[in-house]
Amino acid sequence: MNEVAHRCGYVAIVGRPNVGKSTLLNRALGQKLSIVSRKPQTTRNRILGLYNRDAAQVVFLDTPGIHDANTPINRRMLDAATHALSEVDLVLLLVDGSTARDASRHEQVLAALKQHDGPVILALNKIDLVDKRDLLPVIAAWSEAGDWAGIVPVSAQKGDGIEHLLDEIIERLPEGPPLFDKEQLTDVSERFVVSELIREKVFRLTGQEVPYAAAVEIEEFEEKPGGDLVRIMARVWVERDGQKGILIGKKGSKLKEIGTAARIDIERLLGCRVFLQLTIGVKEGWTTNHRLLTRLGKFREEG
Repeated sequence: MNEVAHRCGYVAIVGRPNVGKSTLLNRALGQKLSIVSRKPQTTRNRILGLYNRDAAQVVFLDTPGIHDANTPINRRMLDAATHALSEVDLVLLLVDGSTARDASRHEQVLAALKQHDGPVILALNKIDLVDKRDLLPVIAAWSEAGDWAGIVPVSAQKGDGIEHLLDEIIERLPEGPPLFDKEQLTDVSERFVVSELIREKVFRLTGQEVPYAAAVEIEEFEEKPGGDLVRIMARVWVERDGQKGILIGKKGSKLKEIGTAARIDIERLLGCRVFLQLTIGVKEGWTTNHRLLTRLGKFREEG
């Protein structure tokens, strides 16, 4: 009996902001890795997540949404998204099928795809919000917008179509051994994931401009003897004193709410009890300072 060849490759998940890229990655992995919120541009960095089967390993790259970049931080986010296109074996273009009935609002994304000369699978997300009678016309409209290796309707939120999408992806990956340990989930540190989980709660629990001015820095990460408790001290940086006041809230109520919500997710990630202490600091103009963008935004060095 012939053995099934092992397939492995890099897959970039790309699309406009807020189409469900991070939700899709988390669903595929069966574990929360990328942070999500209803606000666009929640994802700032390229996040690597590993999906494994006996005969396959998919190295997913979750990327920031492709959007107009008018500020230094937005340009860094766009660079992270477009850079991934040139270094992967396959691109997964994710589109919100409930609102994007055709490709007319996706010129920027479709233009960016020209940087990739391999297969592109189109996933129409949020089909749980689409009447089944309307789905075929959406598929027909998008089928004319590109030379797709496949078109797969999915619901990342509900999980519908995800296994079929994974089958379609694996079928088009090159044969080869796994690039990472099969027990590994990502290539980033626990400290990075923890900082992202805290930043997610800032996005979800504050409004207006505050989330986009916030960065999280882990100052202490100490596992206590016995391994049943981790002590974490994190600082949330913002750009102005007014933003600091909003994050703290009346008598510290907002900061406590953020910390409690983050601690629950961090304990789930680490599998132990967590003592989390949050403080707020101000670094004026950090989102326009290239050195601070690299440090606090956790972007790659330019050049």
